[in-house]
Amino acid sequence: MTQNFTIRQARPEDDAARATLLAPTYGADAAGLAAEAADIRRRFWDFGDLAPGIVRLVAEDANGAILGALEATVRLYANGCESVGVMFLEGIAVAPSCRETGIAAALLAQLEDIAREAGITEIASDSRIDDAVGADFHLANGFSEAERVTCFVRKIDG
Repeated sequence: MTQNFTIRQARPEDDAARATLLAPTYGADAAGLAAEAADIRRRFWDFGDLAPGIVRLVAEDANGAILGALEATVRLYANGCESVGVMFLEGIAVAPSCRETGIAAALLAQLEDIAREAGITEIASDSRIDDAVGADFHLANGFSEAERVTCFVRKIDG
């Protein structure tokens, strides 16, 4: 099968298209997600090479349309992992008309290459317990279920 897309690092001008694809994955609205991407870039601009490990990839067709997007971060730890320093798949999405074309697999392969170059040996991810589509995607792409957890949040005043 001929690959009719290329995988590359996302650029700021991709924020709106990435956000449109990823918003349903995060349960967020696209405008808020695009604004958050710009805010993260602004807050970490001065960190240079010390910036947190944020990976943003896109799949682009020959006309420059964004067909898929992936976001990952380097975390110190992730549930179920054996190593310290884990690549964590935060979100991945492919335009509905482009699913089952190898875009998600190509995005994941590029992420794996980036992790390998950084000396990282595990990629972790999660999905909501009630997200059967997300679970099926992970299992079909080489992930195995590690554990189930309940998450808690404590707000800090001030």
